[in-house]
Amino acid sequence: MNLETSFKRKVSYISGIVLLLFPLFYLGQPATSDTDGGRGGKLAQLRSENYLAQSNLGEIDPVSSTMQLATFGLRPIAVIVLWEKATRFQKMEDYDNVTATVNQISKLQPNFVSIWKFQAHNLAYNISVDFDNYRHRYQWVRRGIDFLMEGTQYNSQDAKLVQEVGAYTGSKIGGSDEKRQFRHLFAEDAPFHQRMENYGLEMDSQLVAGVDGKPDNWKVSNRWYQKSEDVAKFSDAGIRGDWLMFYERKPQALIYYAIALEDEGYLDSNAQQAFAVAYAGLEELGSLDILSTFTGTTLRLNQGMEFQSKLDQLRQDMNALGPNVRKELREQRFEALSKPEQDAMNLAPELRTEYHTRLVEEANQKMFISETDVAEAMPEDVKEAAAKIAAEAEEMAMKADAVHYMRSMINYDYWLKRCEMEQLDLAINARKTTAAADDLFVKARLQPARQEYEQAWTMWTEIFEKYPTMISKDTGQNLMPSIANYMELLSQFDEDIPEDFALQSLVELAENEMSVTPESKIQFPSPSNPDRRKGEVPKPEFLQDN
Repeated sequence: MNLETSFKRKVSYISGIVLLLFPLFYLGQPATSDTDGGRGGKLAQLRSENYLAQSNLGEIDPVSSTMQLATFGLRPIAVIVLWEKATRFQKMEDYDNVTATVNQISKLQPNFVSIWKFQAHNLAYNISVDFDNYRHRYQWVRRGIDFLMEGTQYNSQDAKLVQEVGAYTGSKIGGSDEKRQFRHLFAEDAPFHQRMENYGLEMDSQLVAGVDGKPDNWKVSNRWYQKSEDVAKFSDAGIRGDWLMFYERKPQALIYYAIALEDEGYLDSNAQQAFAVAYAGLEELGSLDILSTFTGTTLRLNQGMEFQSKLDQLRQDMNALGPNVRKELREQRFEALSKPEQDAMNLAPELRTEYHTRLVEEANQKMFISETDVAEAMPEDVKEAAAKIAAEAEEMAMKADAVHYMRSMINYDYWLKRCEMEQLDLAINARKTTAAADDLFVKARLQPARQEYEQAWTMWTEIFEKYPTMISKDTGQNLMPSIANYMELLSQFDEDIPEDFALQSLVELAENEMSVTPESKIQFPSPSNPDRRKGEVPKPEFLQDN
């Protein structure tokens, strides 16, 4: 009996083992197998889907408590433990262990995109600023970008993560206080260029080359944005969030590249060509089908004129059905306004106070007449036709408003005009002359500086007459330090700025917006005239062209 029982038990054990072999085979079959198209078992397929190689698993310490937790199905708890360790290491300024710990987190949860974004920001923005030497800061910025690139390998279908690489490469390197140094270090960083090459970016292309032929961070940023668009195009996930903000980044990087060239003194054809390329990038953006959150449909930034033209024609068609209907409606609504509102509306714009302006805004809202309002007021015999026109007109109005809103959201019109303006020889000469005047002023060569400034103001006046929006944006505002220099220069001659000053409107704008005029950049005492002090009339020899 005992022998029979023992035999049955052994048979049961063997049968159980054999049965377990089937799920183990299903789960653990290596990807090198020809079965199932070479995909391997379930675990191999999951590793492939999540871009986890066997070597990646070895990056987690096998004897660590977190590995033990992970193997028992407690991966979330393991991640929490690691986050606590990383936080503690950062407080201790033990940055190498911070990096190592977060790397372990990324291997435990490689598809948790927030981890890659968080740590990249931590490395590039938080840890980097703790170092005084800009070379050390650059290395931590580099680590942050490198970490993001690694994240794109595990999340290759996430277009937003790929775009983050472009954002860091552009803005963190090219937008920091130490951007000149960072841009130079990046241009010379051949090992980092190779890393980007390994992640699929063509670093030997003219598309990324700056003036010196070496990779420029802004142009590299532009290529990462292109890569993110390619991912979005062929990814099932598509683009999450705001399409407009997603697509605007690619031409934006080209604009910032052109501006960087001007800031670095390339006031020549290099800058002109860069702005021409940026202009072409903006035109390309204008022709893209972009999902509007306003209408829920795709629209193009360059369709505004088209929609407005159709709307104007539909309004004419409506007016033809009832020539006086719109006018009568407007008169009725004007009569319904309060007496102060009517008085404000009748007041000439130049005579309106802030109080009147507010009343006019409120009155205009009350007097707004939609095409549906006009259709409903039409005679009965044309109401049906008017209703059809109104429906189409309202749709055109909504689309026109949506395009206008989208363009304003990214300052599209300003940047388009800016890129157009910067290509002019006049603009290049104006910047050259202004820079030369500033240089002469700092050297206390006051008379030649004055001549250069006044030539520059004439040029800028011509530019602002042709491109009036530029005076109230970056272009005009960036001239204020030079204007402040000019005002300080005049004070050295015991003169005030003339009443007919060509850029007086810019000065008034600055005074209204900034309340104070920017300080002059002149050094006191001057390098060329050590004895001169602020407010002191210069010595005669320094008033001449020396």
